[in-house]
Parts: sequence; structure tokens; C-alpha cells
Amino acid sequence: MKDIVRLTDANFTGQSIQNHKGNSLVIFSADWCPYCVSFFNNWEEYGKIDTTLIADVTDVDSKLWDDFDLNVIPSMAIFIDGKLEKRWNGLLGRGLTINQIEDVSLFFSKL
Repeated sequence: MKDIVRLTDANFTGQSIQNHKGNSLVIFSADWCPYCVSFFNNWEEYGKIDTTLIADVTDVDSKLWDDFDLNVIPSMAIFIDGKLEKRWNGLLGRGLTINQIEDVSLFFSKL
């Protein structure tokens, strides 16, 4: 997912994205996560959202783990004008499913 902007600790303040206007989907992901690799293969086929960002939590010491109470990755969150609106948490041992990808696309289309 080279064309998707990657965010780090420096791009977030608490539960908001600094200086971001409009609707966006943030996918919390790590390079070492096999479920993230599988998710992005499905995302390419089923994801229908243009404004997508990756919150890179590859570093296990990233403060994003605690700031967003992440227990499983990948996880997805919709932000509206930089504020967290809704999120989909990955499932332990599965990550995110195609149904969740379709659900987030449907939710996003109603905004």
C-alpha cells in the first residue's frame, strides 16, 4: 500500500488527527502482522474509500497502541474533521474480515 499516507505518533494528538478536515479512514497496521498483509490483499479488492491513511504501529512502543487502546491489528477507524467517529476492531486470530471492510465502506458512503 505504497500510495496510502502513513501516520505515526507525531501525526496524532490523543484521539484526533492533527489539522485534518473532512472524512477519512485510518487503518491501524504493522509491517510484522500477517493479518495486516491479508487485510490489505482484501482491501485492494473490496475497499471503496479514497481518503485512507495507515497508522503505522510497527513499533511495539508506539504510543498509538495505548492512545487508541489497540489490542488487535489491523483495526479501522473513521475520523470526521480529525475526530474519531466510529471504529472496527480486528478479531483475535483473524484480523478484519471482508464483511467489516464492506461495512466500513457502507458507513463511509452515508457520510
